[in-house]
Amino acid sequence: MFINRRQRKPKVTYVILVSSLLLILLLNGCASLNEHLAMKDAASFYKQAKWEDAAKKFEEALRINPYRPENWKHLGFCYWNMIEPGSTAQKDMDATRKALEAFQKYLQIVKKDDSIQDYIINLYINQNLLEEGVKYYEEVLKDNPQDTRVLFTLSQMYGKMGNFDKSLEYSLKKADLTPNDPAGYIYIAALCWQRSYNRQDTPEVREQIVNKGLPQIDRAIQLDPKNSTAYVYKGLLYRQLAETSKLRAEDEKDRRKKKELLDLSEQYLTKANEVRDIAIKLRKEEKEKSEAKATE
Repeated sequence: MFINRRQRKPKVTYVILVSSLLLILLLNGCASLNEHLAMKDAASFYKQAKWEDAAKKFEEALRINPYRPENWKHLGFCYWNMIEPGSTAQKDMDATRKALEAFQKYLQIVKKDDSIQDYIINLYINQNLLEEGVKYYEEVLKDNPQDTRVLFTLSQMYGKMGNFDKSLEYSLKKADLTPNDPAGYIYIAALCWQRSYNRQDTPEVREQIVNKGLPQIDRAIQLDPKNSTAYVYKGLLYRQLAETSKLRAEDEKDRRKKKELLDLSEQYLTKANEVRDIAIKLRKEEKEKSEAKATE
């Protein structure tokens, strides 16, 4: 009997394919089992607060399956717990970067988790990795330029780096996106007051900065007329104008202009005191309300 070898080839190929698939399934099953065993050990170490051992086991599981977000998150917490807050020792900086990497990979999978974003922000700020933090969040912002949380974070980071202009830029963008939130406008006023109070600029520049803050605080008061904090900052801004007017008067040679500047300084001081009194009254009302509520 004549056997056509070409007709038998598909059967051989089919057998090889089935065998290969079975081998893949078997290997996948082994990988899955090993991943879960590593996760079980990691969980046990985690509960015992044995952070280094837990981290090793989470990393082992992630080498097998890098797409399980919870493992990235818990790996981040392991390294978080190894960090001495504020320490710049090499071991703490290494743990910080590993925690950041783990948390960021977790977010790449789940996309959004505000609580983990808080941990990332905390790490960048507390460990003084501000330049790295700015770089990271500038990239995040490209994907969602209207993310108010990221805008506020960038404003904070630039502020801590001493970059007033960039801090103000991002805080204004954030306020524009949340026009009904007085807190955003109060934050801008606080930025302007702080910059002027630090006396890094000439009196003229300080006045320009303060005059950027005053309209913002007026918006906050318009939105929330009972907000005592808004009045506190309005008073502080007026005191800065009183100070800068007086400084300008000291350098003024023209006696008439000098008197005008000194009079202006007094006017600003009067306004500051009036606003201070409103703030004190509102604080007293807030305290009375709080005490009354506590006795109910």
